[in-house]
Amino acid sequence: MDRRQPSEEEQGVRIQLEPPGPDRIFGRRDSERSLQERIRQDVRQQRMTPFEFPEEPILSTQRYAGRVFPPMTETVEPNYLCYKRLYFEDKNSERYGWDLGFIQPFVSGGIFFWDTATLPYRMGTELCRKYECNSGYCMPGDPVPYLLYPPIWSVTGGAAEIAAVVAIAAIFPM
Repeated sequence: MDRRQPSEEEQGVRIQLEPPGPDRIFGRRDSERSLQERIRQDVRQQRMTPFEFPEEPILSTQRYAGRVFPPMTETVEPNYLCYKRLYFEDKNSERYGWDLGFIQPFVSGGIFFWDTATLPYRMGTELCRKYECNSGYCMPGDPVPYLLYPPIWSVTGGAAEIAAVVAIAAIFPM
């Protein structure tokens, strides 16, 4: 086998095998010129052939003015919608798309007449709530079972319903 002897230049080269510590990585905040000078000194200490860094090209002699853009606005549509309270709503057929076939008109008619009879009750329930939001409902296209919505028990709603029944009885006596 032919083994050649390394030259004097190659013998003087020191290769660092250990990773640099945090003080060497984070401790120094040098400018570009001081970094280049430090590299030159390291090369001189290792007795390597000197080298020069390439000259940096001058990109412009004018002062940077910055870019000026016209003010822009972005309209973001929320993923929920708020609306006034709905007193006449068939959630299963209108919101979730349920169709009960030939009995659907009778079911929807029954829900409408029930909503008409209990309108004062529902208007008196939760008096301070003026708006509803669809954030708690299922998204369109989601599989939703046919749900039965029980009435919300309310003292103010009951008082409003009784007052409406008494007013109707006073207006239309028997």
